[in-house]
Amino acid sequence: KIFSFLKNKKVKNVIDIGAHKGEFLKALNKIESVEKVYSLEPQKKIYKELLKKIDPKKNKAYNLAISNKEGQKKLSINKLRMTSSFSKINKKSKYYRIKKFIMGSQKIFESVKVKKLDTFVKMIKIKNKIDLLKIDTEGHELEVLKSGIKTLSKVKFILIEFRLNDMYLNYSSIKIHNFLKQNKFKLLKKFKFPFITMEDRIYKKV
Repeated sequence: KIFSFLKNKKVKNVIDIGAHKGEFLKALNKIESVEKVYSLEPQKKIYKELLKKIDPKKNKAYNLAISNKEGQKKLSINKLRMTSSFSKINKKSKYYRIKKFIMGSQKIFESVKVKKLDTFVKMIKIKNKIDLLKIDTEGHELEVLKSGIKTLSKVKFILIEFRLNDMYLNYSSIKIHNFLKQNKFKLLKKFKFPFITMEDRIYKKV
């Protein structure tokens, strides 16, 4: 449903934050209008897998995380690696207890390189509009947005994951929505996941 939506929006330049092994990238490369995708994945092991999915003619990948502070930051590596995060777990969360029961707990940390979104965009020298900014950072989405105030002024669409549970401490989907609204983005569509307390949302600059 997401890609059916994007196919009709003439998306050309994309920044994919939280690219994992390139699942989203693979689908993007099937959209004819897409000309350039900049994919970011902080986990070194997963980044190597991402590189295997890169089409050098239209894709660039970076072993990098985006946050509101720059330097090095400890990333919590979970057993299900696509859920690794900077966010602190709410151990009282019912959702967390169920997840822990099914998958077990794991305390492994990896030091990763971190830049602000504005710094990254300046570094890669994007001159044109950013048609799509995709953010999937396991509860760290607001920090990513706050690091890119200048960048948001030239973004057309934002695809962002919203959590509908209390898995992470200090996470607020309302704060994310209000921040986007304050920066002149309007909610266009919600894509819900069956049986999972998460959804993807697409916002458009107005």
